[in-house]
Amino acid sequence: MEELIEEAKNGNKEAFTDLFIAIENELYKIAKTRISNESDIDDAVQETMIEAYKNIRKLRENQKFKKWIITILVNKCNKIYKRKYEKDVSIDEYNLDKYIGSNSYKNIEDDLNFYSLLKQLKYEERIVIILYYMEQYSIKDIKEILKMNENTVRTHLFRARKKIKENYEKGVI
Repeated sequence: MEELIEEAKNGNKEAFTDLFIAIENELYKIAKTRISNESDIDDAVQETMIEAYKNIRKLRENQKFKKWIITILVNKCNKIYKRKYEKDVSIDEYNLDKYIGSNSYKNIEDDLNFYSLLKQLKYEERIVIILYYMEQYSIKDIKEILKMNENTVRTHLFRARKKIKENYEKGVI
């Protein structure tokens, strides 16, 4: 990946395309935590790609590419959310076919239960859970991506885990 990043920074369009294709599914999942409409998600991902392409030469540390592009995506999603939605987004409209094809979950029922539990969380809790458990980012990385205090990230994780556990035990799915 380092080599592709360097080539993309030097203006190689194919290298940038290969980079973007490699992380497109991750970006989709992250955007889905904030926006429920498929076309808005596609817009956010596409706008992220355009901005990243225009600014990739500004990336100082190649190893921070994924964090950098996810930060761009989160900002794009927040702009779309503020412009189009008045209340917190649910995951009711989630297009599981697109998502399930790209992950390793065992069956659709598990996915539906998981997203039903996620639906009960606030946006900040959902995004932190997705970044921490599904994308395997550290708390420090999440802090940088979301521009939050490290203790705030820990608090969102704690509250999200607690709510998920309580809802699961109550059978609220």
